[in-house]
Amino acid sequence: MKIKPLNYILKIIFIFLLGVFLFVFFFLVRNTTNPRRPVYSTPKDYGFDFRNVEFKTEDGLKLKGWLILNEQASPTIIICHGFGTNRSDVLVLADFIERAGYNIFLFDFRGHGESQGWYTSFGYLEQKDLEAACEFLKQNQAIKSKAFGVLGVSMGGSIAIMTAAKSDDIKAVVADSPYIDLDTSIIRHARMLLKIPGDFFGRLAIFSYRLRFFVDSSKISPLKEIPKISPRAVMIISGAKDKRMPSFDAEKLYLNAGYPKEFFLTLYAGHTESFWQNREEYERRVINFFRKYLPILDK
Repeated sequence: MKIKPLNYILKIIFIFLLGVFLFVFFFLVRNTTNPRRPVYSTPKDYGFDFRNVEFKTEDGLKLKGWLILNEQASPTIIICHGFGTNRSDVLVLADFIERAGYNIFLFDFRGHGESQGWYTSFGYLEQKDLEAACEFLKQNQAIKSKAFGVLGVSMGGSIAIMTAAKSDDIKAVVADSPYIDLDTSIIRHARMLLKIPGDFFGRLAIFSYRLRFFVDSSKISPLKEIPKISPRAVMIISGAKDKRMPSFDAEKLYLNAGYPKEFFLTLYAGHTESFWQNREEYERRVINFFRKYLPILDK
């Protein structure tokens, strides 16, 4: 008679744990398939002449982008948006970079804006997108200089670091508010979104991510990859009030990077707010960085 209550209790525990896992799994699935935000502005709104372009990734997705030509012989800066946004959200960054004489390339990552794809992997598969963007620019006859720089914001900054670590096409990287590694970011965001302390749900989310994408998420790590960028240059930008990608993580990235490298901390900025909190200094530092490590040569 004692066995039946024990079996009953074990079944209840199993059903409860299964329910918790399914909740976390579908929570993660939901957050990798966020509704697309519309592309609400174009370079025309900033007075730029531009070309609408389309290119394919290694795994066959069509991505949409804009090419803003300044001078054919100038290097090109690729601007990468963050999770849940699109290329129109980072157009404001193109404004001051174009004024400095660079060509600009903006595109939507898979599952964002007007590009194909139903979901995001927070940086794992999106490295293919940035690689495809570089290949597109290399093959484009309108681009004479095949020296590329990248300015990436949030997820885009993390992708920029990891892609530059394996692609010599990228000569200089500015990463604004990148994550240190995907597992740490998942745990931190699970706490913030679910408002439950501890790592249990975050660990379940990591396990769910690995099931969804069949990849060891511990290897998706800008911290591990950033030393490989050297002797090419990298700049890390962080806000002291950033709770999503804290400044102490940004400092670890900076310390782990090889030379040359630069670090820019904005004291009162939250996540991706450094540009808006200290716009003049942000523009000055980013342009000076690119001019130093990706100079515009005389035609």
